[in-house]
Amino acid sequence: MQTSHVEIKSKGEIIGEFDYEFPDSLEEGLEVDGEEKVYNLYIQKRKINFMDAKRRELTGGGLPKQITAALKSADPDVIAKIAAQLGVEL
Repeated sequence: MQTSHVEIKSKGEIIGEFDYEFPDSLEEGLEVDGEEKVYNLYIQKRKINFMDAKRRELTGGGLPKQITAALKSADPDVIAKIAAQLGVEL
């Protein structure tokens, strides 16, 4: 088993710190958690990945987090001017 230190947060505040143990390999994970549980987690994650890919495909991919953060903190008048130049309605 491997160990990782994790912080538990609530509302942005650290409320606890713990060591988290997890299997070294898939084989060990199957021993610890069982084949059915591992398979169910795999299926759940696979579905999430599929839905995320389809969402990006249907919405044009979205914006990187850094650009979104910059837009949120930018002057609204500047954003409106740039949107007008690009022909984008806000």
